[in-house]
Amino acid sequence: MNTTDSIEELERLSQRIEIKIQGVNQVWRVWNKGAKEKLILLHGGSGSWTHWLHNIKQLSQDKEVWALDIPGFGDSELPPNAIDVDDLVAYVTEGLIIIGEEEAVDVVGFSFGGLLAGFIAAKDIKRIRKLVLVGVPALGLTGTPLPLRGLRPEMVVTEILEVHRHNLKVMMLANEDMITPATLELQQKNIVRDRLRRRRIARGDVLIHLQKDWVCPVFAIWGELDALYKGQMDKIRNKFVNCNLLDFKVIPKAGHWVQYEQPEIFNRYLKQILDD
Repeated sequence: MNTTDSIEELERLSQRIEIKIQGVNQVWRVWNKGAKEKLILLHGGSGSWTHWLHNIKQLSQDKEVWALDIPGFGDSELPPNAIDVDDLVAYVTEGLIIIGEEEAVDVVGFSFGGLLAGFIAAKDIKRIRKLVLVGVPALGLTGTPLPLRGLRPEMVVTEILEVHRHNLKVMMLANEDMITPATLELQQKNIVRDRLRRRRIARGDVLIHLQKDWVCPVFAIWGELDALYKGQMDKIRNKFVNCNLLDFKVIPKAGHWVQYEQPEIFNRYLKQILDD
């Protein structure tokens, strides 16, 4: 798949919606506007709506799909003094109220986006109809830190791309063949627009405590080879005992960025969840 062409195609098919929340610009993209049911997609850390690149076209066949650039990422502005996920909750909740027209909506959150969705589900219990969590952190299962590499100002283009290749292989994708030039370009564009650098809450266990306040049904999808949970996959499901977890699916041969690496299986699972 040519990732760059796919981004351009999806941009053409989308409608870009900008909302001012407390004076801060929040950018959404919507596909199939006017469809009966709304679906909200919240991307992962250091990402943008393009984390859902291989999913939007199929999901929007029969749903109105809204993908947010979370405040501080992609095209959305960083709220003043925001340093972690809890500082974004009020902004995104208000955005959901506006685009959802006061109705409850289905929300799918990947990694950091799932953590954000968990905060929203606890804060505004009527806002989310179904909550789908994909490879989320903050479950108290943080293992040995991954050997990620950082960028330095003096690096040339080839060195920068090698850092992105390394980090994608270590954290995001199990199949190295998925790390194409187009994937590297996507990663580079997302990384340079990440203004929320700390994100320490993700390393704790806050989702275990937040889920006690969730009233919506919960579903989980994981990649079997998720690097964040190496050797601990069998422990994840038991971390959701304080909520109404209806299904927990594990997709084989997929890493952390499961919806990008195994989109056909992921899309099928997700549509089953949403359509039941």
